[in-house]
Amino acid sequence: MADKEKMKQLIWDCQKDIAAYLPPESDISEHELLQILIARLDGSQAKEALGDDWPGWWPDYDGGDDNGGSPAPHDREMA
Repeated sequence: MADKEKMKQLIWDCQKDIAAYLPPESDISEHELLQILIARLDGSQAKEALGDDWPGWWPDYDGGDDNGGSPAPHDREMA
């Protein structure tokens, strides 16, 4: 079952990631921002916030490998 306070924190952290990207001097590319957000939404923080039944951000992804449903396994625990 989802945890309301942990979900709020997850959303807040995603908003902070986006805010860090927005200034022109951030030097964070759009691709890097998407990787950060995907890692946060597919990582342990999201699993704790959403509960044990959370399948991950990419539940229908069929990339042919064993990455736990994510196309970016090396970035999953950046959070």
